[in-house]
Amino acid sequence: MYKGLAITNKGLESFASDEIISLNKCKAEIRDNVVLFDSDFEGIARVCYRGQSINRVILLLSEFPVFQDMEKALEKIEVKTWKATSFMVECLRLGDHDFRSVDIASEITKKIADEYRKSKVDIKVDYDSPKLIYYVFINEDKGYLGIDFSGFDLSKRQYKVFNHPEALKGVTGYAAAKSIDLSEKKVIVDPFMGSGIILIEAALSLLNYPVQFYNKSKLAFTDFEEFKPDFFKREDAKIKDIKTNLYGYDCQFRHFQSAQKNAKLAGIDKSINLSKVEIEWLDTKFEKKTVDIILTDPPRSGKDRDQGILKKVYKELFYQADYILKKNGVVLVLAKEYDLLEENAKMHSFKLLEKNTIYQGQEIFNLLKFIRGKT
Repeated sequence: MYKGLAITNKGLESFASDEIISLNKCKAEIRDNVVLFDSDFEGIARVCYRGQSINRVILLLSEFPVFQDMEKALEKIEVKTWKATSFMVECLRLGDHDFRSVDIASEITKKIADEYRKSKVDIKVDYDSPKLIYYVFINEDKGYLGIDFSGFDLSKRQYKVFNHPEALKGVTGYAAAKSIDLSEKKVIVDPFMGSGIILIEAALSLLNYPVQFYNKSKLAFTDFEEFKPDFFKREDAKIKDIKTNLYGYDCQFRHFQSAQKNAKLAGIDKSINLSKVEIEWLDTKFEKKTVDIILTDPPRSGKDRDQGILKKVYKELFYQADYILKKNGVVLVLAKEYDLLEENAKMHSFKLLEKNTIYQGQEIFNLLKFIRGKT
C-alpha cells in the first residue's frame, strides 16, 4: 500500500477529496492545496487518469518541514529510490521563500543521485525525456516529495483547443458542475456556454469518461514496472453510453462552434445538446417550469464591457430563470463579482443561498447558488 498525493487549486480540495473517495472507495485527508489518500499502484493511476479536479498526482515518499535554512530541511527528506534508467527532479513552489524552486530541485537531484550510487544502481539524470520524475511540491511551510504519476499538468485539457476570451480551466468548470446535484435525468442549461468548458466537464463526469482518455501515452505511470497494460481497457469499460439532459447556448455563432468542436475533441459531443441562442429566447426552448438547474459562467464586468449592458444581461438571466425553472430549481453562477447579480436576482424573487470561493491560479471565483424565495 502506498500514499497518494493529489495537488489541486486552493478551494478545490473538497472537490478533489470527494472525487478520490468516489474513484477508490478510500479515506482522504484534506490539506491546503493537496489531498492525501492510501492506495495501491492502480488506485493512484486511476486518480491520475480520471481526476477532473486535480493538477498533479504523485506517489508520496516523504513529507518535510520547510525552513528558511533549506539545508536543514533537505536533511529531513527520506529518499526511496525507484528503478529506472534515468530521472529528473521537478519542483513547484507556492508562497514566499528565500530560495528558488530550481535550487531545491538541484539539491534534491544530488541527494537522490547519491542514494542511487550507494545502492549501486546505474541511472543518469535526464532533463529532456526522463523515465522517472521525482516531484517536489512546496506550499508555504510544508514540503512533499514523491514519484510523479502524471508527467504533465493534468488541469490542461487536450480538448480545449478552440478558446473563448473568458474561458475557464477544466478544473474550475468541473468544480462548477459538481457544485450541483449532477444527474443524467436532470435538465441542466448553460445559457452562456462560451467554449463549453462547464458542460463538457459535466458530461465527462456523467458519462464516467476518463478526462485523460486521449493522453494515455503521455501519462508517466505507464513507464513504471508495476503498470499493467490492461489497466486502460478495464477503466474504459466503465464509460457509460447515455444521452444527457445537458443544454448549452451562446448568442455568438463562433462561440457555439468552439464549444461544438471542443466537445467533439473531448469525445462527448453526441451526449450534449448545443446551439446558438440568445438569452432572450431561452423561454422558447423550454416549457414553463421544466428545467432543474441553470449552470453558467455569465459575462463578467471589465473595462470593455458597459455596466448597463451587463445589468440588462443579468436581469434577463433571472427573468428567464423565473420562467423555465421548476419550483425548486437552482441557478448556479460562477462569478468574480456578484453584487450586480444578487441585485437582479432579488428583482425576480431569487435569493443567494450559498457562496463558495475557489481559485484559478491567482484569479478568485465565487460559486453562487440562487434559489427562489424572499431575502
